[in-house]
Amino acid sequence: MESFIHDVDQIEINPLDLFCSSIDTLRGLPIDQIIPPNSNWSARPTRNSGINSNASNNDRQEIREMCRRGIPPCLRCAAWIINVVSASNPTMSKSDCDDYGTLMKVRILEHGWDLVLKSLFPDKTDIERADVLDFGLGHENIMSLIHGDVVHGGVAIPDGGIQSLTMVLHAARDSLGIEFCPLLPDIACLLLSFMPESYAYATIRQMVVDDSSYFLAVSRVQHLAWCKTFSDLMRRCFPQTAVVMEQIGVLTPVGLEPILKRFFVTLLRRKHVLRIMDIFTGEGAHAIFRIGTTLCCLSHAHLGESIRKNCDNATIFWEGVRRFAHSKHFQFDIFLNQAYAVTKTFKVITRPVFPRPEFVARLISNNEPWAEANQSNLPTHADKKSLGLVEGEVPIELAKDSAGRLSLALWLPPVLQSTKLELIYSSNYHGRSIEMFYRCCSSSKHTITTMEVLDMNEPTVIGMYATQTWHNNPDGYGDGGCFLFRLNPMPECFRYKSEEMRITSFDEDGEDAPPTHVNDAGQLMISSDSFISMGVGEDGASGLRLNEDLTRGSTSHSIGFGNRELVGKGIEVFEVGLGETCVAIID
Repeated sequence: MESFIHDVDQIEINPLDLFCSSIDTLRGLPIDQIIPPNSNWSARPTRNSGINSNASNNDRQEIREMCRRGIPPCLRCAAWIINVVSASNPTMSKSDCDDYGTLMKVRILEHGWDLVLKSLFPDKTDIERADVLDFGLGHENIMSLIHGDVVHGGVAIPDGGIQSLTMVLHAARDSLGIEFCPLLPDIACLLLSFMPESYAYATIRQMVVDDSSYFLAVSRVQHLAWCKTFSDLMRRCFPQTAVVMEQIGVLTPVGLEPILKRFFVTLLRRKHVLRIMDIFTGEGAHAIFRIGTTLCCLSHAHLGESIRKNCDNATIFWEGVRRFAHSKHFQFDIFLNQAYAVTKTFKVITRPVFPRPEFVARLISNNEPWAEANQSNLPTHADKKSLGLVEGEVPIELAKDSAGRLSLALWLPPVLQSTKLELIYSSNYHGRSIEMFYRCCSSSKHTITTMEVLDMNEPTVIGMYATQTWHNNPDGYGDGGCFLFRLNPMPECFRYKSEEMRITSFDEDGEDAPPTHVNDAGQLMISSDSFISMGVGEDGASGLRLNEDLTRGSTSHSIGFGNRELVGKGIEVFEVGLGETCVAIID
């Protein structure tokens, strides 16, 4: 009998009234589908029952308190977009807000997203050529985000996820008119970790629906006003901590980047950043200010005395915050209780320790004239574009990903940062011989040689940039513009430090010994009929070296480049798969 009633209940539910399940578009990882019992979240949420189990409850404050306790991962897609729609449209009914989280809206949102994509990317190749926009976040932060921020998974975002992120960010710029918004790339990554592209775009659109700064600072002036507001709130709520932060340069636009540009991503564990996102989707920027100021105060209070004495700049301060937030002493739920604590006055009336949202909004507005007058002091980050590709008979493989070409664009000299890569040598096409390599490179300077390292746990690509033409010359050539690099995983560039390197050692008493001078600027590139190499090591080895048939390579610490493990920890000799050399050409 009970089974029959259960089946009837299922039949009576309109499928379109069911809430959408979360999906990881960014990395394609599975999402926990279990809703904890007694969590007040509906075990089988529908439009009629609501996403919370108390169907009669229309109090947004109660829903916000549930969000502070954490939204089950499987409900984040629905809950996040409902929260944002509800906050952005305070006069909209609860039923209409809930529609955005149900299957009823799927086709509408997907249709709208398809129209946006068709207008932005009329041809499929347009998407492949598009770059990840940084919105003022800065290229290095974007590369960190793509290639392994712990909060975004700790590993590189796969190509499919990068493409989804790219499309959402381009839609935000070209369809919504957002030009500057440093928080947006990290927010978009978090949304895409639980939403399809259409929902992530719709959520961002709702965040900026009235051009206010409730959720995001969408101009340089607004961002600078946020920075001033954060500083003002620190002085108001935590004056002793504010004095220290101000003295070491934390309360500046650059100093506040870990919170107001990176959304706590570089400071907290992923699960805790997601909990903040649960709160942020309902409370907006007020949650960032409230949680951020409390985190600064609590972290500073827990720093050891020796650390506090040596804390003389913003980088050391934030490293202390990160260490505390990742330590066993940091209990996130207790921390949230402190952030949202109330205190009693002598009249036994409770009042918030932190100012109300209306006060913070007025403070931001009052700070905008100051921000307008001081916006020239805000560091700018020009959007970097990936190097282009010249389509030839043999396609480029090792540098075909836009993320990798974006790194190369940052590393190359400014005059070459808007060039295209043309393949001049491929071991798969031209054969594996050093003679053929020299022949293919005989008329080209400014070449980028990349090689695939075999037998690694993950795809690994390393390489070297040569300013002069590769040719048989065992006496050495090249100049300080050459560099070594790792393209994947975790892109990193190892530049030549100076024409004359100083190698400092220490004597037995720990005092600096006289430096050893090594002049190797004219020997950065050494090549013969049996090998090619770049970088000189103290023991006669090379920073990167390939044998005569380009099948085996070796790497070691180079005096000039100071490269650490180029391939992997403890790996000095490796087998080479595909090898390619490209030349940077100007249109």
